[in-house]
Amino acid sequence: MPKDQSSPRPWYIATLGGMASYLEGATMVSLSMAVILLQKQLGLSAWSVGALSASLTLSFSTGAIVGGRLGDLFGRRVIYSADLVIYALGALIVILSPNQAVLFAGVIVTGLAMGADIPASLALVAEEAPPGRQGAAVAYSQTLLMTGVGVSLVISNFVADTGSLGARLLFGHLLVVSVIVWVMRRGVAESSAWLKSRAEKNSTGRRKLKETFRKPHGTALLATTLFFVIGGIMPNTLTQFGPYLIVNLGHSTMQVFSTIGTVTFVVGLVIALLLQRFADTKSRTVCLALGLVALVIGPLVAILGNFSVASLTALFILNTIAGSWAGDGMYRIFTQEIFPTEIRSTSQGFTYGMARYCMAGFSLLTPALVAFSPTLLMLLLIGLGLAAAAIGLLWLPRIPRHGLNEQTPVTVPADPVSVAAHS
Repeated sequence: MPKDQSSPRPWYIATLGGMASYLEGATMVSLSMAVILLQKQLGLSAWSVGALSASLTLSFSTGAIVGGRLGDLFGRRVIYSADLVIYALGALIVILSPNQAVLFAGVIVTGLAMGADIPASLALVAEEAPPGRQGAAVAYSQTLLMTGVGVSLVISNFVADTGSLGARLLFGHLLVVSVIVWVMRRGVAESSAWLKSRAEKNSTGRRKLKETFRKPHGTALLATTLFFVIGGIMPNTLTQFGPYLIVNLGHSTMQVFSTIGTVTFVVGLVIALLLQRFADTKSRTVCLALGLVALVIGPLVAILGNFSVASLTALFILNTIAGSWAGDGMYRIFTQEIFPTEIRSTSQGFTYGMARYCMAGFSLLTPALVAFSPTLLMLLLIGLGLAAAAIGLLWLPRIPRHGLNEQTPVTVPADPVSVAAHS
């Protein structure tokens, strides 16, 4: 068994890079609460609320595609540092917004910066991680994403009765965190792997972009994109429409959903920590298989339970497992391992962007599907889950690894949380 050579420094970088995921999760939750708190003061209609959510998703998608490409062309550090300044500006615009137009502008700026940060940051984290530990370092970002969700939920509980002030406090938290992380990131050097790749391949950016869509990378890009899109539809749908399903199908209340949300958050944090623990071991395949099973079984439980609160609770818990082990968390690891340094950020930005666009489109259909036939919606999710299972178990394992962590996984990796705590 290889001896673990990890040191506090790589996990310090992993923490700073993973804060992009913290802000991603925190922004999603904060906006969902803020639109409710600002609804009266800014006169937000139901259409405006939906449009704000769509604006964040679409701007995130665009930011991921553009930021991913720029991260490969100009380096991880350039994007890694600059985008948080833009993110902080967007959060400040939201805080000071006197009307809907300014609020939309702030949300769009925030989404663009948040999307751009993800691919460059994850690439840097993986490239600076200890040998054989890249999977754990990338999985650590999923833990931080759940932490961002949890912190924002706690804050929202304290500001729920403060009206528009509460919305501004929620984004004030995001502003403060982004500024602190930006200051700390300024001391992080450029990725050594990117510098080496830049020196070895003095080809033009146009040629490198074409390489992303040609064999062998084009096939890998298609596989990872399909896996993330198809496997991510259910987690994204239930995250956006969880309260809607509980109230309209379960005939329950928001208070009940808040309790369910607390349970699923705890489950999600544990699941993320387990993925982090097994990311660089052969047991990761077991996590993937269990996540894919959860992806298929969850909607089936809801149908068999006639959409009772208990069956929907089971669906949300299974969805939490699937979202990490067969969704975003596992996808992040795959992309770092499959793609070479010179197109790693580009490929991840592309798949992130395409997935978000597709998920936004499916979200437009979800309320109509719920009204027409919730059973049909669940059957569609089951079909997508089976397709994701076929890709994840039969196609992705056959794709050559041109990226990181190609050596035989270690059997017992050190706990990155404990290492990061000492950085």
